[in-house]
Amino acid sequence: MFAMKTKISRRIIWGLLALLLGLPLTTKAQTTVNAATCNSADVQTAISSATEGSTVAIPAGTCTWTSGVSISGKGVVVQGAGAGRVIAYSLTTETIGTGTKSLTISPTNAANSMPSLSTGQTLILIENGFLANFMQGTVSSFNSSTGALNMNITSSGGACGTAGPPNTMNSNCKRWLVVTPASTTLVDNVASGGHLFSITEDTSFHTTVAGIHFGQGQGAADDITISRATNGVAVLIHDNFFEQPGAAEGIRLTTNRGVIWNNSFVASPFNGGTGGVSIKDASNSTMPFSWSTASTMGTADAATSNGLAGQNNLYVETNDFHAYIGAADWDDNSRAVFRYNFLNNAGTVSHGADTSFIGMRHFEFYKNVGIFQAYTDGTTANLPEWIYVRGGTFAFHDNTLPALSSQDWGNKPDINMTVMSLQRKDTQPCWGSGFSTAGQYYHAIRQPGFGNVTGTGTVTFPALGYNNASTTTNAGYVGAVYVGDSEPIYIWNNNRTMNVGLSDYGLGNGATSCPASPTPDTSANYLIQGRDYFNGTIKPNYTPYTYPHPLTLGGTGTKPAPPTGLAAIVN
Repeated sequence: MFAMKTKISRRIIWGLLALLLGLPLTTKAQTTVNAATCNSADVQTAISSATEGSTVAIPAGTCTWTSGVSISGKGVVVQGAGAGRVIAYSLTTETIGTGTKSLTISPTNAANSMPSLSTGQTLILIENGFLANFMQGTVSSFNSSTGALNMNITSSGGACGTAGPPNTMNSNCKRWLVVTPASTTLVDNVASGGHLFSITEDTSFHTTVAGIHFGQGQGAADDITISRATNGVAVLIHDNFFEQPGAAEGIRLTTNRGVIWNNSFVASPFNGGTGGVSIKDASNSTMPFSWSTASTMGTADAATSNGLAGQNNLYVETNDFHAYIGAADWDDNSRAVFRYNFLNNAGTVSHGADTSFIGMRHFEFYKNVGIFQAYTDGTTANLPEWIYVRGGTFAFHDNTLPALSSQDWGNKPDINMTVMSLQRKDTQPCWGSGFSTAGQYYHAIRQPGFGNVTGTGTVTFPALGYNNASTTTNAGYVGAVYVGDSEPIYIWNNNRTMNVGLSDYGLGNGATSCPASPTPDTSANYLIQGRDYFNGTIKPNYTPYTYPHPLTLGGTGTKPAPPTGLAAIVN
């Protein structure tokens, strides 16, 4: 035996190990850059000085931000000291005050697993939809089998019975959320139209934001915006807490890539945010291919030829959403997967080629669990549906959702679909009006039940000047071209038969409504069961993409084959 001195660098060794073990090649020997404080200027300084693959650590503390930070040109991990999270909810009526409080709690996760709590642990109780109503204290006892939680409350604030915005919901102190306290809190005092974090995808490293409580302040900025980059890779957002006011997004994207998991989203007041998570490529400049290429639903995402398996849709999984009409908002060119989430008096929405110009391409909604708390005193959340669909196609399966029925608001559909352009003056105003037979000008532009544009889809509506217009004549989606081809909606295997409602915009909405003459058409003539949607039928040739998403486990989504013919030069 004899000793030899190698000339193999650590980087080469790491690369070989990554290939052998199937680790992400984007993983690097990370360095950590510590922000001096949690203030935005110090965080931006740390981000600017960090190198590709570094971790930027934001220390514990509460900082109010009046301007945001930017991450562009490199990929980094931004790590706060801890966000806290909503871990349970309670149906117990509790007046606000100090002293002993007893609740029976249930978990806020789709797996229905009870949290682990210990005596003396600090918890915060906040009323769902009313963040100002809170109680904080320590655990006196907890029975994980029955959910019985006893607490000693030492501080509190707010008042029961607070009125919410008209036609939403009012406080009743019956909808308590159980929250673990945060270590790093960034309070939003950034003006509307701004952001706290503006992220542009990196081309080799998965930029990540984790461990931050985005607190509600006096601002109205989006917490995180994510922009698409050519040859970019998915941004990862996990283990954060988002509080949302009335006119901001939690996470707003102009890309279909990304994985968002293990976050809590709480709107205050009810429907406080226009979307907990949203996608919108309004200019059709970053994802113009979305409608002109095939679906990436399910395992089709793993079969793409771009080398980005699992990165052709936005995946939103294992999060909890509270008090939203639009917990998610799928808009222009979006492709999304919403799965294994917990919806607490919260629904989701989408947009079509109506007020938006392009409309949603497709989404998947499955393995989600929801609760809806109905009362008889006017305090029920006015939740209009679990999902509102205005265009594109989707798969909706294996969800556990209660019926939306209450004395306060009546019976609501589980899935509400519409062809809004039929009765609204929008980008395709009053489509189909003046028909001689109902549904004569079917189909409308990229309406529900339509998808991939191959050139076979055609449209005739002389009133707007469209006569059998080819869908491939204009890559810019100008006018009514790019109508889409039939790609029906499928709904199946949920905890009960889903109630599908078909709605119209209506003729009583002032200047935005179509006139009564010539006679407008109605959604019921454009959305036909067995043609445009199937309720109770499995989507053909469809298998959901692997769960949990490989990127939540540190993988790349594609495990490389072991290398062969390895050799090292030694002397």
